[in-house]
Amino acid sequence: MEQQIIIFETNKLDGIMSRNRKFYPNNMTQEEINEKFLETRINIGHKYGFDGKKMFQATHKKKEKGIDYPDGKYIIINKSHMTQEDYWYEELNADILMITSEYPNIVLGNQTGDCPILIAEDRKLGVMALSHCGATDINREIPKKTILALMKEFKSNPDHIYLYIGTCAKKENYIYETYPNWATNKKVWNNSIEQKENEFYIDMINAITNQLSEMGITNIDISDKDTITTKDYASHYAFIHGKKEKTGQNFVGAYYKRKNHR
Repeated sequence: MEQQIIIFETNKLDGIMSRNRKFYPNNMTQEEINEKFLETRINIGHKYGFDGKKMFQATHKKKEKGIDYPDGKYIIINKSHMTQEDYWYEELNADILMITSEYPNIVLGNQTGDCPILIAEDRKLGVMALSHCGATDINREIPKKTILALMKEFKSNPDHIYLYIGTCAKKENYIYETYPNWATNKKVWNNSIEQKENEFYIDMINAITNQLSEMGITNIDISDKDTITTKDYASHYAFIHGKKEKTGQNFVGAYYKRKNHR
């Protein structure tokens, strides 16, 4: 089946895909940061073929900030979410965003430092789902729940779902000195955390694909780049391990192409 969506990734060369103050000079006001962030999104839109003000990102669960909801909560984007001039500021508290081909040139995406972004496209029905699948999300089985959301709302057939897993931290370089305290779901991390001497190698890709296989998904494309080691990609892990040049935020997103009418 032919791919209907455009998938893109940004890195440090495209600018900082965040308006978090920690990524900007201390003398910049939040208003100035917001303007710079908008400029970055507009430029990225010009590069990849969409309007930089028409980008949606979910706000994920952070109990310490009062953001809580059932695991696997999803939102289907429609006209009711498109009332603001800049869609970035639409509040979407969920793990998963979905959209149909009825809304071309509307981006679903997510910022990332090292975490995998999962994009699932049902090529027969013309619907896609996107989720941020960092280690704690994998532990909550969000990859599996992303597929369940498509199956529940659109009756998607797993044979028609094609997956993309974006550039992220890979096992060879994503290393903990102790067994990670977020790895509470033993089934999820079975064979995905390997201890070598006094170090623990975290294989997020394997933990994700295990969940996808469980759901009958076989069409999976995985970025071969590693945020930790690939030049020009921001990496939180590399930054906190002393590589200050790796500061920033990448972005992985997708949108439906506008169909040409003859």
